[in-house]
Amino acid sequence: MKNNIEDEIKDLFCESLELKEELLANKGFKKRFFNLIEKINFDMMNGEDNFFGLFLIQLKREIRIDIASACESAAQLSNFIIYFNPYIFLKCSALEMQALIKHEIYHIMYNHIKQFKVLSRKYSDVAVNTAFDISINQYIKNLPPWEATLENVKLSYNVNLEYDKLPEYYAEKLQKSINKRISSEGAKITSKNSKGNFTDFDVVYSHNLWNESISKFDYEQIDALTEKLVRNSAKGKLPAKVDEYIKNLNRKAEISWQDYLKRIIGTLPHGYKKTITRRNRRQPERYDLRGQLSNHIIQIVIAIDISGSMSDGEFDSAVLEILSILSKHNYEVTIIECDNRIRRVYRLKSKRDLKKRVETKGGTSFSPVFEYMNKNKMKDHFLIYFTDGMGEKELSVKPQTKKILWVLTGQKSDLSLTPKIGSVKKLKNHVEEEFEIYRDVLFNRGEWANNEWAK
Repeated sequence: MKNNIEDEIKDLFCESLELKEELLANKGFKKRFFNLIEKINFDMMNGEDNFFGLFLIQLKREIRIDIASACESAAQLSNFIIYFNPYIFLKCSALEMQALIKHEIYHIMYNHIKQFKVLSRKYSDVAVNTAFDISINQYIKNLPPWEATLENVKLSYNVNLEYDKLPEYYAEKLQKSINKRISSEGAKITSKNSKGNFTDFDVVYSHNLWNESISKFDYEQIDALTEKLVRNSAKGKLPAKVDEYIKNLNRKAEISWQDYLKRIIGTLPHGYKKTITRRNRRQPERYDLRGQLSNHIIQIVIAIDISGSMSDGEFDSAVLEILSILSKHNYEVTIIECDNRIRRVYRLKSKRDLKKRVETKGGTSFSPVFEYMNKNKMKDHFLIYFTDGMGEKELSVKPQTKKILWVLTGQKSDLSLTPKIGSVKKLKNHVEEEFEIYRDVLFNRGEWANNEWAK
């Protein structure tokens, strides 16, 4: 970049300090600020960061001074929007600005908005926000000094962190370190500014906009938006792994368990309730006979093999996807935790009711779940069974329910039952399995840290 752009950044920063909160209403400042963003974007498009430049072009842009990061993203109905906080963003050099924009694009590409809600239920804001940032910052050069990196987080938290791991791995490690510090020092890690405007980066409140996105849109909408942006950015020279991903998006993928569930919902049995507001359809002339109204309740049983290979994070994400699919219907969900016998059964009305799985060392048996459903007259329930598939070969009881979906959680497993009953799907479709960089709980293998991608 030319030096005059660096001078322009300094001038805009000084102007932001003079305007203070009035900068939001100052049209001249806003115009000059977004002209700077255009120059940054143009430089990325004409260099080796062409993919990120094309990605940024598609994002709507706005200024907010109530965000705790230099820039943050949020989902809208038909696109993503990237917000800039000039007080923080203008403290950076042009190269640092490019790095921050790539940082935010990585967040969007790897569906961190989608994972944020799950991890936030288990860990503190500091642990979650830091985990998401270091999971991608290890692939970005020229970051500003306040950004969390693997090395500075190791030192700050006195914790050993491995390279190329999932955000949940980092969040768990960091939370343990935070808990030790609280125990020894008797005070929690807090922030001085809980609301209002921010002039400096604050990890506690970074990514707060993701909560807004989750509350407004379902995961399916966010997935569709992300795929659209990635496809539209796939022009010219691409980073190697993005190129592989785009090619495989164009392959016809196996029907996922999520799509199968969506299709099957419409075929589940309908219930009816009597009403005096509608005539009987068979005998409409009989005013003494009551009519019927649909009282369709989707009844789902989610069985989880707690001795299997599925992690807590994967199960939480899967259950949230099911709730999202059912959100427009009247539904009842029952969770059954089972290894070689039933360990716990509870009702799930919302994601807040989701409990941490019981820890056990028992073997795997499918029959107890079917025995429980038969005993409790649940033949009209749709069963979704998450398991690695390695149970008995033959059930000890005959299932009364006819709607069964087995979701296999192992990498190369198969359902042990012969003959198989119900439909069998993998937890991830073949594209996701072949290219682990796009795993649902995401991004992180050493092959991503190559020069072509990390520049």
